[in-house]
Amino acid sequence: MRLLVVNMYKDIVVFKKFKKQILYGLQGNIIILKNWDDTKGIENTLKNKKIQGIILSGSDYFVKKKDRAIIAPCIINSNIPILAICYAFQYFIYQCKKSYIKSFTNGYRKYSLSFSVPKPFHIPKSKYYLIHTDYIVKTPKTFKVIKKIKKKIMIAYNRQKNIFGVQFHPEKNIDTSRAFFNMWINKCILQ
Repeated sequence: MRLLVVNMYKDIVVFKKFKKQILYGLQGNIIILKNWDDTKGIENTLKNKKIQGIILSGSDYFVKKKDRAIIAPCIINSNIPILAICYAFQYFIYQCKKSYIKSFTNGYRKYSLSFSVPKPFHIPKSKYYLIHTDYIVKTPKTFKVIKKIKKKIMIAYNRQKNIFGVQFHPEKNIDTSRAFFNMWINKCILQ
């Protein structure tokens, strides 16, 4: 499997941690890493490397600020399955309707939750790590909400564009990382 992983972080130290965790979860696959602002590199990779899936990382940017990471249009228009993690998921939703994103009033929230992933693949109850200021409360009709905890949407899927969005970081928990990424590859890419 040939996957493009796009770094949406501005802080290189945070990205190095993400890179290590994501590579562990994706062992056995060919991984091509690009930064979000390397639009030409991303375009060339999508044209020449026969990419089968795209993973967009979380970020230390905020979707509601002008200074933020941008998802390249060539990714959005690629028709390649996308796993949008945290910020990337928020970014897609924010582009559709700004009011679907809310923010915690007192900054970052870091916490973990245990829950199962019911669709489009099944992962038994596992522990997931969350860190964010912004969170999703509603999605456009093109997205099907799969998991909601209180008012926060944790997982949604856009079947038309094959975008699987998660509001948590599957790469942060070593125990669930490989299971989660393997299930995403098997059910959203190889379907």
